[in-house]
Amino acid sequence: MRKWIALLCAAMMMVPAALAEETETTTTALPMDFSAGHVADSANYTESGYEDETLSVTMEHVWVGDAQYNVAHVKISDPSQLRIGLAAPFGKKKTNKISTIARDNNAVVAIGGDYFANEEGGYVVRMGEVYRKKPLKSRDMLVTDSKGNFHILKNSNAEELKVLTEAEDSIVNVFNFGPALVIDGELQEMPEKYNYNITGHEPRCAIGQIGELEYLLVVVDGRNQGGSKGCTCAELAQFMYDRGCTQAYNLDGGNSALMYFNGENYSTKSVAAERSVSDIIYFSTAIDFGLDGAEE
Repeated sequence: MRKWIALLCAAMMMVPAALAEETETTTTALPMDFSAGHVADSANYTESGYEDETLSVTMEHVWVGDAQYNVAHVKISDPSQLRIGLAAPFGKKKTNKISTIARDNNAVVAIGGDYFANEEGGYVVRMGEVYRKKPLKSRDMLVTDSKGNFHILKNSNAEELKVLTEAEDSIVNVFNFGPALVIDGELQEMPEKYNYNITGHEPRCAIGQIGELEYLLVVVDGRNQGGSKGCTCAELAQFMYDRGCTQAYNLDGGNSALMYFNGENYSTKSVAAERSVSDIIYFSTAIDFGLDGAEE
């Protein structure tokens, strides 16, 4: 009898501690909308990345020839942590700096998207909201689904898009920039002609999927920023392939090529030289550390 009483008392003493721990950090899927992610605990940042129970980010600068590649290797626990931030509601031409949009959304790491506000065409979907249904056959499309998986459609293939729209895993985002760099583990040959210069050595931006809920973000510095000459899309494709991406896609580069991490520009472009854009792709923690709104 005394043994059972002792065990009961021990269990009762553990309950308040467990409840206290639960109230300190709560892990849930984030809403699939344009609300900001949770504020990350600054203690989880290091010079080379970020780590908590739901998000792992490893950062590095890699030189390939005359170009510096700024790389973020990201692993998440829930698809909702792959998020989109907008400068303004769709339909408004207002733009903003990548760093500003990222800070407003509590991004741990972020890059630019496809600058959809600069286009009048394209099949545009953001966080499950369908805004425009004008596929551009001259472009390749990147589709992300509700499981966080990437699908790349060459020349905005209408039949493949139809299959995806009817699939059980709903479409969450569709980007219209390209070209495709890696599809289903196969390195892609660059087209002879595309909508813009893909053969010159320029600042570039890309996103790839390595495995389940595992991604690679890459921004290549160019135009002599920090001595980096930039790269071609073919060179970027080779880099993404060599890093293990099964799917990889080129995003808006040039003056829009910038990587944000831990409240600062991780790439070489100066904040003063940032180009304002309409949208970013970012990752956030799924843990509520009780810091949301603390700086407001």
